[in-house]
Amino acid sequence: MTGSKAIVRKPIRLRILAGLVLLAALFIYLPGLSGPLFFDDMPALTANEFVHITGSSFDEWRVAAFSSGSGPLRRPIAMLSFAANYALAGEFSTAGLKAVNLAIHLVIAVLLYLLFRSILTALAIGRDSSTSDLIAVTAAAIWLLHPLHVSTVLYAVQRMAQLAALFVVAGLWVFMRYRQRWFDQGAPAGEVLAASLWLLLLTTLAALSKESGALLPWLIIVLEVCIYRGVWAGRSITWLRGCGWMLLVLPVVAVVLVLALSPETLQGGYSGREFTLEERLLTQARVLWHYLGWICLPNIGGMGFQHDDIAFSAGLFAPVTTILALLGWPVVLLTAFSLRRRYPLLLLAVLFFLVGQSLESSVIPLEMVYEHRNYLPSTLVCLLLAWLLVIPVSRGKHFKAWYPVGGALVILCMLLFIRVHTWSDELSLSRTNQAQHPESSRSNYFYANALLRQYRRSEQLGLTQREKGESLLLSRHYFERMYQTNNRDVAALVMLFYLDSHYFTELQGKVDWLAKLDVLLSTRTMQPSDWNALATLFDIFTSNPAVSTEATVTGLLDKLSARYPDSVHMLQYRYKYQSAMEADSAQLLPLLQRAQELDPGSFWPYYQLLYEYARDQDAASMYHYAGLWLFHDSNRLSIHQIKALFTLPVEPMGPSLD
Repeated sequence: MTGSKAIVRKPIRLRILAGLVLLAALFIYLPGLSGPLFFDDMPALTANEFVHITGSSFDEWRVAAFSSGSGPLRRPIAMLSFAANYALAGEFSTAGLKAVNLAIHLVIAVLLYLLFRSILTALAIGRDSSTSDLIAVTAAAIWLLHPLHVSTVLYAVQRMAQLAALFVVAGLWVFMRYRQRWFDQGAPAGEVLAASLWLLLLTTLAALSKESGALLPWLIIVLEVCIYRGVWAGRSITWLRGCGWMLLVLPVVAVVLVLALSPETLQGGYSGREFTLEERLLTQARVLWHYLGWICLPNIGGMGFQHDDIAFSAGLFAPVTTILALLGWPVVLLTAFSLRRRYPLLLLAVLFFLVGQSLESSVIPLEMVYEHRNYLPSTLVCLLLAWLLVIPVSRGKHFKAWYPVGGALVILCMLLFIRVHTWSDELSLSRTNQAQHPESSRSNYFYANALLRQYRRSEQLGLTQREKGESLLLSRHYFERMYQTNNRDVAALVMLFYLDSHYFTELQGKVDWLAKLDVLLSTRTMQPSDWNALATLFDIFTSNPAVSTEATVTGLLDKLSARYPDSVHMLQYRYKYQSAMEADSAQLLPLLQRAQELDPGSFWPYYQLLYEYARDQDAASMYHYAGLWLFHDSNRLSIHQIKALFTLPVEPMGPSLD
């Protein structure tokens, strides 16, 4: 009778632990739901009018689904979820957006428990089922409460990464459910086909949430080679095991062959980056160790929204940690492979982590470092950590794993609480990021920009004149600090020019920021953020022509146009400026026509062309460009705009300065 009570008590304890962990995550994250929308949230959500829908018609949903400019697949599943947020609330409420993110986070944690339990059962890890259950609950709890994931859950637009992870984890669990039966009993062709169709559906949903979801089949191969090893119906099938390893290494071999035989295929995307393909690959070897360190030892002092203070690797020994990082990964892989039968979770976690990072941390010319890239790859590392936490103490006579598990989860709750509190307020978040990453030009920029916004909202916030003045002075200080950390950042020069020309006019004679910008633009390889900064600069010129002479602005436009003769950005800046200077249609129309020819898929030239032809009362040309607009808008995203242009007065595109 006593033994039976103990057996019952353990599952009850586990259920209580799981419930407490879910409640802890919910209540710790709640204060962060009121945090700011920022960075990619703006173009993807608040500035994306296609996703601002009432939800009353199917066509609104269709347009919203394909309204993202991110990724080749346009991420329609994620965009539909954002559209649903807007349709239900009538606006983008930060609390509403982030509450959905939190709900997804909690659901993934539950699915992870089921996945982890399946993996542990398949590997026969744990002296009994209660030990395996405790490891699975602990692993899911570590992942759920990990402070690294705050920058995914509380960053609204990263619902894309969350939804991709949700469908991937669901797909892995479905695979484990089927494959465990096939391991013991085999399966008829019909059942294999049914399972394949389910996995294909989940892969499609994951990839349409974010392209990294397309890694699901490769991650399934990782589970196959590390857990089932080609065993089918109780027998080891040599060709099945060989196929698993072949499919695992095939993508790596394909990329290596492309690098060796046709490197220009991959190098073309780096023309808009200030780092090369080689520098990215060398740097990512170090970055992956940073990621692993943040997962295994969650020091929140090293975390942050921006990590551009991590230097690029210019060569194998520049810095010297590059060669150490490059050598370290083969050592880890070989060690894990040699111990695969004794410690199968080690190889599983390492391969899952590396495959999970393969799309965003390899040859594609993306930004170097972002924490949200660890959201899915960290899952199996968390399982390994839970195993290391529970197994050593579970082997004794008295099962005392509750103590280290409880201690670890309490520490994670404390770290999560601190980080969520930081993310609950824009000024607190940007101040903390700057303090933790003082050499990051972007961290300095976000703090300076948050201070500038506080200054502009001083009356709404009830600030005193002293506090208002301090906000403005500190804003300029950190923009200058940004310039000192990276004097090749266009945004720093633009914002210093703006502040000195509008608020600190007595400083204009001391430093000519516009002249410095003019020199920089002669050599700078323009980054996406630089084009955004230049858009702000020309908004400044447009909204207040007195800050500079027309000759200076025109000279800057001419210089940039000479360097980038096929840049649609430059045509847009010139059009906006000349339009503000009241140029006539004869000067403006050629700019718009050239922009339309260079980028026929961009909507803004058509909109402005129709406006200019409407102003000239040229109906034939209006219909001509409306037809071209529709021809190049295969998804009919702009159909409602075109209708409105023919029925309502059209306003030209005005300046916007945040």
